[in-house]
Amino acid sequence: MFNQLTIAQAQERLPELSTTLQSSPTVITKDGQPVMIAFSIENFMSFLETADILGDSEFMQQLNLGISQAKRGEYVNLSDVRTELGL
Repeated sequence: MFNQLTIAQAQERLPELSTTLQSSPTVITKDGQPVMIAFSIENFMSFLETADILGDSEFMQQLNLGISQAKRGEYVNLSDVRTELGL
């Protein structure tokens, strides 16, 4: 899931890391211990968006309710919705 590099390896490969990070985050280690993680700006923005969504308790409650209803087969046919809305 994660690539792993030492700090020295990361410094050496810095010019190519921007390409590598597009496909997979990289854990950077010092003395064998993880000290930081590097990932693309696109993945970072996606992470922030996901954290924002997960932090919205009202949205998550509604989402979980919808998922439960779908699992129970409780849904409305799209054509019925269009008819009801006059579309």
